[in-house]
Amino acid sequence: MKEPGTTRSGFADGPHVLGAVTLLARLAQDELGPRLTEHGLTFAEAVAMVRLWQAPEGTLGQSELIEKLAVSRASGSLVLSELEINGFISRSIDPTDARRQVVALSAKGRAVESAVHAEFETLEARLFDPVTSDAWKTTYGSLRSAIDSLLVARNGSK
Repeated sequence: MKEPGTTRSGFADGPHVLGAVTLLARLAQDELGPRLTEHGLTFAEAVAMVRLWQAPEGTLGQSELIEKLAVSRASGSLVLSELEINGFISRSIDPTDARRQVVALSAKGRAVESAVHAEFETLEARLFDPVTSDAWKTTYGSLRSAIDSLLVARNGSK
């Protein structure tokens, strides 16, 4: 094993970042799940809604949204179907390209935005407020860099 703090250890050397990231994501999902249910959403649905809230005018092409979620087409379609059934979104054919479906927030979808954001922000504050600003910036920057690297590799292979 390498000297602590000098370089990243190998996967076989012991604790690894992928395990920690996976565990953190799973625990956060377990923590948020019951709170999001109070707003009529599952964790996966809330993540999809966040992408729509971030989109200009609250609309995205269905394929683009599923790609942003980094899930299979089948999984993404199931999440969107549930959101549509429950009235959080609508889907329609793009008037300029009949091959493309557009996903749009409904009034109900817009109405839960601040409450759902508050749930995520409450958990993030609890987890990360005790961490120093510099440590958090470094950690977040490292994670963002890893995500960007994987997205480039994924998009380059298409």
